[in-house]
Amino acid sequence: MEMKNLLLAMAIVAWWSFMGVPFEAQAVEEGYYDAFISVNDNVDLTQLRNAGLKITARYDGIITAEVPNNYMPSDLRNFSGILSASRSIPILTYSDSARYLSHADAVHLGERLDMPYDGSGIIVGVIDCGFDFNHVNFWDENGNTRVKAVYLPFNNTGRTIMVNRIVLPGTCFETPERILALTTDDPATTHGTQTAGIAAGSYRDNGWYGIAPGADIVACGMPEGELNDVKLAHCISYIDDYAKRMGKPYVVNISMGCNVGAHDGTSYLSTVIKQFSGPGRVFVVSAGNDGDEPVCIHESLKTKTDTVTALLNGYAKTGGRTRSGCVNAWSKGATPFNSKLIVVDTRTRKIVYQSRSLGTTTTGVTEHFDTETDAQLAEFYTGTMDFSGTIEEGGHGSSLITLNMTAKESYYIIGVQYYSPLATDLSIWTSQYAYFNTYGINWVSSGTSVGSINELATSDSVISVGSYNSKQYVPLRDGSLYFRPDSEPLQMSYYSSYGPDENGVSRPDVCAPGSVVISSANRYDTHPHNLQYWQPSAFVNGVEYPFCPDLGTSMSAPVVTGAIALWLQANPNLSAANVRNVLKHSSYKDSYVTRGNPERWGSGKLDIEAGMRYVLHIEDKNGDVNGDGEVNLSDINVVIDIILGGSYADDVMRRADVNSDGEIGVSDINMIIDIILS
Repeated sequence: MEMKNLLLAMAIVAWWSFMGVPFEAQAVEEGYYDAFISVNDNVDLTQLRNAGLKITARYDGIITAEVPNNYMPSDLRNFSGILSASRSIPILTYSDSARYLSHADAVHLGERLDMPYDGSGIIVGVIDCGFDFNHVNFWDENGNTRVKAVYLPFNNTGRTIMVNRIVLPGTCFETPERILALTTDDPATTHGTQTAGIAAGSYRDNGWYGIAPGADIVACGMPEGELNDVKLAHCISYIDDYAKRMGKPYVVNISMGCNVGAHDGTSYLSTVIKQFSGPGRVFVVSAGNDGDEPVCIHESLKTKTDTVTALLNGYAKTGGRTRSGCVNAWSKGATPFNSKLIVVDTRTRKIVYQSRSLGTTTTGVTEHFDTETDAQLAEFYTGTMDFSGTIEEGGHGSSLITLNMTAKESYYIIGVQYYSPLATDLSIWTSQYAYFNTYGINWVSSGTSVGSINELATSDSVISVGSYNSKQYVPLRDGSLYFRPDSEPLQMSYYSSYGPDENGVSRPDVCAPGSVVISSANRYDTHPHNLQYWQPSAFVNGVEYPFCPDLGTSMSAPVVTGAIALWLQANPNLSAANVRNVLKHSSYKDSYVTRGNPERWGSGKLDIEAGMRYVLHIEDKNGDVNGDGEVNLSDINVVIDIILGGSYADDVMRRADVNSDGEIGVSDINMIIDIILS
């Protein structure tokens, strides 16, 4: 006990000495540094200028300045009117904010590891749309393409490919010459070029490179309007076949999904993925972007007179009158139920149209609605709707409605009413411009974002990824700012979807930076909306290669994909279960995570360096805050410095939270003392 008191006294002395004079180790070179300074109305700018500060800008409650190196930020609080000050933090307008926050750079450099890792020898498969197959971000240092193979399900100009003695639709390109002749799979989007760049981009001159810059890239691209689960399965087959022929492990990024399906890992595509998933074969899926939308309804039908009524919100760009997309209902167990298409007049709150009952049977029921042939429905809407109902092979009753309908008046609201002769629980999802809305009617079911997780992400055979914010704005090449409201850095992204799934399993598995991330863009993209967000381009050999910002779990998923490529380089036999275990033992839980909804955060924030150390069985000593391999008074001093406002690298900040409660405080100092005494 006396030794503990002595150490605590030494810590207190160190604390107070730090408040009086800076440590010598914090000395800086001669000159100036940039700083943000928080001020009140009493600040005397003349006094600051006379002290040698160069005021560079003023905002409400903040000034910026070039501060002489002989002033520490804490010293500035001695001036009248200054509340606090902070050295500038490098703002890098590219995906290295994702690399930085996820600690990828340390892995690239091999810091505290046995060697540097860049994903060499690993295949990163990307299934997407809008690829620029020959973007400079996919070249190696010698100017050779790192895109080793391309599969295009809707192209017949390449080589046909046979998998399991069956010819896959489309063709493939597997030589540098054939790949060099390609342009893009979709000139109306840039999505695939972005996701591939985040996962495995390698162009370093502007810093906009990815997580696994040494990995081989296999791109599977198709027009956005042609994406479906079958084509995704074909792409997975191709990637697996190519990887087997090359004898290499692979990780596949799928930054897409839907809300159609049982959300329990039993869908067709989930089943396909399960068959391919295994050691050295890992699949990563984005969690979805409906985390702030009422896309789910979870209700019970207890008696045969009960009904569940779901009304659809209108698409804003059409004045709220158009409803398009899908409404998919599932019962618990093999319980059949009935559905009716309805139209409600919100002025009277009464049903003004209802179709005949449509059931779910083992043989299946299908029905087509068209306002050109249904005169009663045509009084309120124009468009078409298709219904299918069946008892699925997995045992669930399922009702799927696909619609594209436009109301003749804004107060006519289309929806679906469900009822059953048997008691059952219903889960209902909607997608694509057709969110649920009660319109203030008490007999209409309320939608929720709970359970909004992407259907493809509800299988244990995939790693599901949510998004948190890495930055809120970036400058564009025209001098304007790309700014995202409600996207404060380090917080959960408002749109990030989450579970639980229908098995009661929390999803996603982990969160990574997804807003705002800058990556390579498709130079063949002609969509005006996309072009306005381009960054300053890279010019190589007279060719312009664009980059652009974006946000979504589509952007966070490839961060994890790249991380897994690095880990596979260290251990080529990692499976999805192994990766999930790595994430559970290495993800970072800061105060945003510990105070947030655990259903949304999963294991926490991706930490690629800590994950690599776990894969390599390199253990950090608990309490070794400064990373020198020892636990002693110097670690206490670092924690004290952090408490007083000192700035350190993220890995130091992570280790300073010794008791893993999401806060850095006196309790961490006490725990270090206990470790020393033990």
